[in-house]
Amino acid sequence: MRIHPFPTLVAACVIAFAAVFPATAKTPPADQAADVVAAFHATLLGVMKRADELGVKGRYQALAPAVDEAFHLDLTARQSAGRQPWKNASPAERAALLDAFRRWTIGTYANQFDGWSGQAFVDHGQTPGPQKGTVLVETELTGKDPVTLIYLMVLKDGRWGVYDVLVRQGTTSISQLAKHISEFNGIVKKGLPALTDTLTAKTQELLTD
Repeated sequence: MRIHPFPTLVAACVIAFAAVFPATAKTPPADQAADVVAAFHATLLGVMKRADELGVKGRYQALAPAVDEAFHLDLTARQSAGRQPWKNASPAERAALLDAFRRWTIGTYANQFDGWSGQAFVDHGQTPGPQKGTVLVETELTGKDPVTLIYLMVLKDGRWGVYDVLVRQGTTSISQLAKHISEFNGIVKKGLPALTDTLTAKTQELLTD
């Protein structure tokens, strides 16, 4: 797996979360959030072990259902695009972006998790998140260069799903949501379709063997 450095912006993500996802009055047990992460990791690890056999397109197909079940990509995509571009877009443009963001997310996992050399995912427990209706699930991907993965889980439509992933390796921390916001900021100034086109092109590159 390849990790790309980016400064962490956890505070910004917390504010962004509060804006797009109001507090939930009732939440299921936190261990259900951890179960979602564990199930996703089980699929991801299996794909890593069969990476060469599957190829990048096969990994994409194998990971797609697991990503759909584990993530709330609609929330993440909306926040990543920004309030004003989302507001200015038509329903069709919004739907197109959500589809492109989903494909790009799955493609990124399929491209980056491209092999296995004895790694394992280790659960380090969960804690209450920054807002009501959120949980932080901390895990570690073991190996020569261990990576800490902290999942910000949110409750929506009666299920826990990933809203952001905080990646820590050595002294480098990455908030995936903050990274998206930073990278997309210049593109969405041209409108939501420009971001959709960019993500579609990136996905095609990711899925090229």
